[in-house]
This record gives sequence, structure tokens and C-alpha cells, in this order.
Amino acid sequence: MGTLCPVRAQQTQRPLSPSPAAAVTMSIVPVPTKPMEGQDVTLTVQGYPRDLLVYAWYRGPASEPNRLLSQLPSGSWIAGPAHTGREVGFANCSLLVQKLNLTDAGRYTLKTVTLQGKTETLELELQVAPLE
Repeated sequence: MGTLCPVRAQQTQRPLSPSPAAAVTMSIVPVPTKPMEGQDVTLTVQGYPRDLLVYAWYRGPASEPNRLLSQLPSGSWIAGPAHTGREVGFANCSLLVQKLNLTDAGRYTLKTVTLQGKTETLELELQVAPLE
């Protein structure tokens, strides 16, 4: 795992708005961009929907056993089966993963649902560099 691959986020469904001029494209930007074992990383979401109803983060594919956490319409959080106690969600859809382990490397999936019922799914391949 000494080699770092570029970290990418891709939109996997249609834009949030039916009007191309008003379309908003979400993206995930890790901060820092090349995190190392033991560091914290924030998966910062840019262009998240302002009419957000709920969202959920997953470590791996978007399935219940992989769910890290969800934010409900009330603003409260629910930890999922994959939550380790090191993950923190924010109102802007960003995810903080504290004290990274090498096993934290891999795919992260964000699913959002707006008040109009539109869903968006983004994925990010996170690389974690080992301490040397």
C-alpha cells in the first residue's frame, strides 16, 4: 500500500435538477488528499443539495451492513452496523474518519435524498498510506 492512487469521486446518477442550467454536481474531496495511517481525514462534500432530506455514508457498497451513519430529517444521527466510533457526520454531508487505519482504505459511498425524493449516489476510493 505504499503507492497512492488518485482519489476520485464520481456521480453515478442523474443531476439533482432536471434543468441543465440549474444542475448541481456533487463531488467528494478528501482533506488531506493523501492521508496517512494515524491521521484524520474529512471526506468533504461539495455541491450538496440545499433541500437535503436524509443522507447515509457507507464503507463499501451502499448496503445496510456497510452503513457507517445516517442523518435523519430531524437532524439526529444514527450509527450503522459498520460504525467504529471514529466516524463523525456533518450537516453538509461531509464525513470525518479519525485515526485512520490501513483497513480504512477502500470505497466510500454517499447516498443523498432531497425533499423532492431525488436520490444521488457518489463513490470515492480512499487510499491510506502506511507510516514509514
